[in-house]
Amino acid sequence: MPSILHISEAVALGIHACAIIAGGKEKWSTPDLAKKFQASAAHLSKVMRRLVVAGILKSVSGPNGGFALAKTPNEISLLDVYEAIDGQFPNVACIFEKPICNFSPCILKNFIVEENERAWKYFSTTTLENITKQQEEIEL
Repeated sequence: MPSILHISEAVALGIHACAIIAGGKEKWSTPDLAKKFQASAAHLSKVMRRLVVAGILKSVSGPNGGFALAKTPNEISLLDVYEAIDGQFPNVACIFEKPICNFSPCILKNFIVEENERAWKYFSTTTLENITKQQEEIEL
């Protein structure tokens, strides 16, 4: 398990693809993005389709085609990307899918609720514009 916070590979690919597209002037194709991420082009293609259906990306056909943002980077939050791919952001108070313990109150409830709220706040207030500005500052 690489992280205590579980974000699906599809969401991670979607966020990274959107950030790259937001930060550049050119359109990106699925094969080029898949190569950059060392990911399955078929899997990434499904992710990109979900982002197009959600109105986050637009797909342009032809020799100069690829994917571009359908909105400005400041109009797209990480929450928008997350929910386009994995559905509603989880709001849970238990680490088990179905509560199985007899602890009352829950021994981890405050931690889980606070971290979910913190993650939701970050995803809902962080835009692709924020991400690209952070990357530009790192590269300077």
